[in-house]
Amino acid sequence: MKEYFKRIFDNVKWWQLVFWWIFRVMMFVAMFFPSKTSEINPKQNMAQMGANFVAMFLWEIFMLFPEKKFVRHLPSSIQNISIPFIWLGAFGGAYLGFYYSIWWWDAALHAFGCFIGVILCYEVMCAIQKRDRQKINVSLILIASVGLCFVFGVAWELFEFTCDQLLEGSDTQHWNVLMFHDGYRNIFMPRNLDTADPNYNTLYLLRMALMDTMSDTVCNAVGGIAGWIFLRIFPYRHRGKNDLNKLFDNETVSVSEEKETANV
Repeated sequence: MKEYFKRIFDNVKWWQLVFWWIFRVMMFVAMFFPSKTSEINPKQNMAQMGANFVAMFLWEIFMLFPEKKFVRHLPSSIQNISIPFIWLGAFGGAYLGFYYSIWWWDAALHAFGCFIGVILCYEVMCAIQKRDRQKINVSLILIASVGLCFVFGVAWELFEFTCDQLLEGSDTQHWNVLMFHDGYRNIFMPRNLDTADPNYNTLYLLRMALMDTMSDTVCNAVGGIAGWIFLRIFPYRHRGKNDLNKLFDNETVSVSEEKETANV
């Protein structure tokens, strides 16, 4: 355990710990004091906020794994990105009710989420490369990063669908009519929907779940492509002094030279 804590503090700066714990404290408080603006019932609120609170410790959990596991090679900086995003979704979206009071919140979170998701998946690919100490084509890593991110995006939509099918009162796809009248708008809905023909209203209400899933998928694709473009321009783990391929290429040359020297 002493080695574990040393590993943590050797790889984390003091400002990171302060930054992380600001969000963690807010999430912890949200577990026990449901907001009046939240659309979640108290029991579900505690479970959801609790799960997200645990997710904010993911990097520390990864550091418990043996070195042969790729998660041990992930940098602490991934939590500088993941924790604020978890907070935006759980605390801002669900706890403060922004999913229903700010019409573009869900769409923006999906687009932004896939953008940073590609970057986090890039870190996963780099962690695998660090573990295996192998030179890999950068374009292949970027394609794998986008693909892995899209897998998580699809998995999330399946999770939302499953919750709404199996859990009483679940509204992850925002299909509930009461939620609609409380102010929720899908980004692809016409702004004058309330004044439109009643039959037109009903049509859109019946399509709410489908529109939510498809609009999320569109936003995921936009964010994912933006993340890929960003990494094509700035592959920060494969450029300059941080270039993993050069590092491991040099190691391979050194090993080969040592073997040749030994044979001589």
